[in-house]
Amino acid sequence: MKTPKEDVDRGYAWVVLAACFAIEVLYGALICSVGVITPAILEEIDGDLVKVSWIGSTLLGTFTMCGPFIGMVEGRLGHRLASFVGGILILLGLTSASFCRTVTGLILTFGVITGLGCGLAANVSGVAPGDYFNKRLPAAYGICMSGGALGLLVVGPLTIFLLDLYTLSGTLLILGAIGFHVCSAGVLIRPSSTLKPEKSISVQPDCEDGTEECVDAPQDPAELNCVPKTDDPCAQNETTVTVFLQGDDDRHTCSQTDDNEDTDVRSPDSGFITKEDNFRAANTTVAPLLEQNSRSPKKDSWCGAIRESVTLFGANGFFLYLLSVLFWSLSEATCMVHLPNYAEYKGSTPAQSASLFTGMGVSALFSGMLAGFASSDKSIGNILLHVGLQGMSGISIMILPVLSHTYHLQMVACVLYGTYSQGPYTLVSPICIELIGRSKLAVAYGMWSFVLGIGLMFGPPIASLIYESSGDYDNTFIFAGCCNLASAVFAMCIPLCKRNI
Repeated sequence: MKTPKEDVDRGYAWVVLAACFAIEVLYGALICSVGVITPAILEEIDGDLVKVSWIGSTLLGTFTMCGPFIGMVEGRLGHRLASFVGGILILLGLTSASFCRTVTGLILTFGVITGLGCGLAANVSGVAPGDYFNKRLPAAYGICMSGGALGLLVVGPLTIFLLDLYTLSGTLLILGAIGFHVCSAGVLIRPSSTLKPEKSISVQPDCEDGTEECVDAPQDPAELNCVPKTDDPCAQNETTVTVFLQGDDDRHTCSQTDDNEDTDVRSPDSGFITKEDNFRAANTTVAPLLEQNSRSPKKDSWCGAIRESVTLFGANGFFLYLLSVLFWSLSEATCMVHLPNYAEYKGSTPAQSASLFTGMGVSALFSGMLAGFASSDKSIGNILLHVGLQGMSGISIMILPVLSHTYHLQMVACVLYGTYSQGPYTLVSPICIELIGRSKLAVAYGMWSFVLGIGLMFGPPIASLIYESSGDYDNTFIFAGCCNLASAVFAMCIPLCKRNI
């Protein structure tokens, strides 16, 4: 069965991908700026590392832990309006944070409000490409997610420049204005032409001549009905056909042949045709949607959503993947928040410590795209890629204490870490589809986001406590490397529970 897909894998799909890439750059830069801003907060507001680390961890945790809630909001508002709301929240949160002089105030503004805005932006950039790409979906996700690496590349020098020129308050204000450009990128994400409303009509065969006709439909397309020319002698053969409506013409023609012939449903101005191979099928649905755009059924209550999430958690080894994500996020948050401060602790200047993110971003920019292209190859398993990337990330971050004595060696370790740390983000959707199926992708993505947020929120405080209790900052990065290795081990166990979807 063929359906028109004007914007799939070509045309305006690339404009949408560019918009999602820009959103990834903007919110990715804000998320990664936490590590560069932390030393300034320690200097200007509060010198307690454990308390200050909660600011960054709240931002990282909020934008991911609210994933299920944000997914429902974005589903109701649509991609464009959700990006508008996200940009406004980012501007509001960072503008308010620029006037705060307490850790508690920064947690509420910079952490919670800005985190919600970044969460909406992340959801839009993570979901919108799936509405426009089918065959090139893995590559599209690889290109889109590399935007976060580009944000990581520019955030270090930019934030240091702003801190030197405008101090902490002015830096937060300007970052809020930059993040507000999420709204501008969201304007480009128009609804896909493949996501037209679909309407169901009842078709009843005429036993005498096998012909049906449609009367003029009212203005409301929902009231479109096919009326048989004769009485209802064959009501038992009623068939439901889903029609893809295009244009403004209210007349539609339904033709029904005998029982063994095909069924055609035509719209005169659009030329849309669907065929039914077996007329006696009880229910035939012709849906002009891409398979990857299918969503899980809407639940009437929170209980239904929770029940579905619990069911998915234990299905097909998905819980092992979530455990892998939990340890992965503990390591990721530790590096994002503590790396610049750790580099200064080892003798680097603030500018040098911030530039470590630049080196990390350059390598991550290419690794994210390469991981997307690699996942397109069916001979390379997504789980195997995830295991390898997590293992190498753990090894590269564990050797950072060994290479931390000079700035150049620190840069080498960070480039190695960036090479492997970005790839797992590109593999999230393909792995969720492989384990759960496309129809449950939205729910699975929300669960992944929630578990990721738990690790992002608690990773920096745990690392701070390790430093304070041991008195050795090296132990925090040894802890981060061990978390990456644990993530790889849990992912290795997925094939033991995995079955084919």
